This record gives sequence, structure tokens and C-alpha cells, in this order.
Amino acid sequence: MTRNDLILIAILIMLSFLPLVPNPQPLVPSHAVIKIDGLIIHELDLTEEKIFVLEAGGGKNILEIKNGAIRVLEADCPNKICIKCGAIKNVGETIACVPHKLLIEIAGD
Repeated sequence: MTRNDLILIAILIMLSFLPLVPNPQPLVPSHAVIKIDGLIIHELDLTEEKIFVLEAGGGKNILEIKNGAIRVLEADCPNKICIKCGAIKNVGETIACVPHKLLIEIAGD
């Protein structure tokens, strides 16, 4: 083995670890997409704090946006699973209220 062979092997070993390096630009959530029965009805900015009342599927949900996250504060559905989901703030996370056919998901830019 020559010196150049050792250099080539060292470079290949270092390159094999490249997929393990974390992404330097994480996805930053910008807004929440609100869908009722599969149709987008609102896109809410997560940077402003507010409480939003939503009539959906014959029921009412109260949504709260606070600290860059959104959650269902109150709902008149029977199981209240949407409330138990808690706040979501990361891209791809969702909250669903099946009786009201409501879906809230965090979307990035």
C-alpha cells in the first residue's frame, strides 16, 4: 500500500460519516393549516398570539396560538381527544377532531 492509497481510504471513511451530520437548517414552522372535511379554510400565523373560535362539523372548537404553538383549548366533541393532543409546533405535527372533521397541521415554508 502506498501513501496515496492510505489517503484515499481515509477520505472514503470520512465521507461515509457524512449522512450522520445533522441538517444545519432545521424546518421552521411558519403557519398552521386548518382543514375541515379536507378543505383548507384558514392558514394561521404562529408568531402572533390569539384565540380563534371555529365552527366545524356541527360543533365548536376554540383554538389557542401561543409561543409559536397551536392547541385546541375547548371543544364540544364527545371524547375531547383533540384537547388531549396538547400543543403542536413542529412541522408535520397534526391535531384531528374526527367528529367535527377538523384537521390542524403545522406547515413550513
